[in-house]
Amino acid sequence: MTEQPQLPPHKLAFIIDGEVADVLHTDARLAAIFLSNPLIVDITEDNAVPAGKNIVGYGYNPETNVFTEKSTA
Repeated sequence: MTEQPQLPPHKLAFIIDGEVADVLHTDARLAAIFLSNPLIVDITEDNAVPAGKNIVGYGYNPETNVFTEKSTA
């Protein structure tokens, strides 16, 4: 008999128009990010973000849709 893989400890239900659209099993960090009501931006085709560049920690201006690297000074 094959064992079922253990799912991550947090389950989040995504509700759209009063209906569960999907359920995501995730770790505590990603659950906390989703539950903090974040602004979500599709950067799939964003030429301002270099391919493969890790932009975690960058600033974002929603009025101009521009990501900026924070200075380390």
